[in-house]
Amino acid sequence: MLLGEPPPTPYDIRFVLFGFPVRIHPFFWVTAVVLGLRSETGQILLAWMTAMFLGILLHEFGHALAMRYYGLSPWITLYGLGGLTSSRSASAYGGRGSSTFAQIFISFAGPLAGFLVAGVVVLLAVAVGNELRGWSLFGPRIVWKEATLGAYFGSFLLQVCVLWGIMNLLPVYPLDGGQIVREVFQYFGPREGIRNSLLLSMVTAGGIAVLALMLFESFLMCLMFGYLCYSSYAALGAYESFRRR
Repeated sequence: MLLGEPPPTPYDIRFVLFGFPVRIHPFFWVTAVVLGLRSETGQILLAWMTAMFLGILLHEFGHALAMRYYGLSPWITLYGLGGLTSSRSASAYGGRGSSTFAQIFISFAGPLAGFLVAGVVVLLAVAVGNELRGWSLFGPRIVWKEATLGAYFGSFLLQVCVLWGIMNLLPVYPLDGGQIVREVFQYFGPREGIRNSLLLSMVTAGGIAVLALMLFESFLMCLMFGYLCYSSYAALGAYESFRRR
């Protein structure tokens, strides 16, 4: 989950998946193209875009299923910075979906869905004769028998499901991990929980921004986590001002 829901546009794609309204903002496709610009052919770029779409949609679908379990009525939005699952069901306030465990489970359900999909992809790949050779930062290492379009798609889907899940579990607002940490900190320390979670978010995001630039030479990741660091800093300032009133 990243930032707030973008306003609707005339170019949105809308459909309903298992009862969940889904909206795809046009900038989602722009981001997919930008991230896949190094693709060797147009077909490989299309495979990447499809994998990114399915991987992030399934991640948000995990959140949506968990929300439905707790009586909420969610909808899914895919946009330039990823995906967002929202709900404005009034029944949530004071209901079972507002408990600490429920909020943690809802936040964790997205990464969990991606990891389960990655596991299915690995099982299918091995079942048809490909080889699993351990794990890396980018997830399972599959040695494909042939460099087919299906092999590219499988590799891309694994990357999206695993990396997107890991990134979202970082203790950074407003990622899933940041929301989980907030709930845990508030449970054990209601008075300072939000403040401490924002401090952790700010330090973590700032550290990742520096590492992304120095170790991975990824300006895009540095920019994103730098902005999340600033967002946590601004949110902390606003929260402290509110408490002093």
